[in-house]
Amino acid sequence: MGASMEIKSVFANDELLKLLESCDLLVSDISLSNALYFFGSYQDGRLVGVVGLERFGAVALLRSLAVSAELRGSGLGRKLVGFAESEAKSMGISDLFLLTDTAEQFFTKLSYQLLLRENAPAVIKNTAQFSTLCPATSSFMSKQL
Repeated sequence: MGASMEIKSVFANDELLKLLESCDLLVSDISLSNALYFFGSYQDGRLVGVVGLERFGAVALLRSLAVSAELRGSGLGRKLVGFAESEAKSMGISDLFLLTDTAEQFFTKLSYQLLLRENAPAVIKNTAQFSTLCPATSSFMSKQL
């Protein structure tokens, strides 16, 4: 990963959607939420990594972590999650939640804990991500900031 890559706010656009889709992530609800913030990393003017935060008061969903195939294993995913956690803290968010089908081990290494879905806060249960988009078999995880 190049030292010159910085992480900054990203608006939902075709480049963002294309990266998410290339990582097999759902994009159907991306334009629906004004509480959704994206942070991305660019290399040579191209978006190569992104992570999202969907805020609900003092809690948020960490979502849409995507790193382009050629940079997986470079530490960019870890850097993006760390950046999102710092941003969440600065917004007054105390707890992050996430759903994943493929990255449970990755998030466990970043101190996220597995939770039973029925223990999710109501505001998280009511999200499209939780209630309809992610399968019931997805791992539900959280981290207190």
